[in-house]
Amino acid sequence: MSEQQVVENTPDGPVTPDKLKADLTALGISPGMTLLVHSSLRALGWVVGGAETVVLALEDLLGPDGTLVMPTHTNHLSDPANWSNPPVPDSWWETIRQTMPPYRVDLTPTRGMGAIAETFRAQNGVRRSGHPHFSFAAWGKHAADITQPQPLDFGLGDVSVLARIYRLDGRVLLLGGGRANST
Repeated sequence: MSEQQVVENTPDGPVTPDKLKADLTALGISPGMTLLVHSSLRALGWVVGGAETVVLALEDLLGPDGTLVMPTHTNHLSDPANWSNPPVPDSWWETIRQTMPPYRVDLTPTRGMGAIAETFRAQNGVRRSGHPHFSFAAWGKHAADITQPQPLDFGLGDVSVLARIYRLDGRVLLLGGGRANST
């Protein structure tokens, strides 16, 4: 969807930071929470300031005792023989295997996570877990605990970021996306 289409699909005017915070508060977001957010910027309508506004609104509402977490997955760091979105020609596989840069917590961008998660990942003060496929970024009180090392063989199990969020009585916010978009 183009930005013009997003504007046209925002009939009540632009989504301002104050409107966004009021809507998030009405959803139950409150200071001190641990919150895992899956998001779609275009689903929110045209937001003044875009992804940055959404990140700052969430952090402001959670406050210094809260923790914000977002998925920063990097599924392109895998065997290209298994890729389907998009598939690549067989003749490319070995070249990709030999030349794909390794995962770097500080540099490797997210893939398919959206503008809000990518903006959040790149923000100063945000920590990122080290799993090369199922990384998460966290900000706030419990960020260091949440982003501790994850096992490489199964990044979503009992000693994963998700398990740590669960133990902190964390909540999940599907902001503009459905359950199919949730880890």
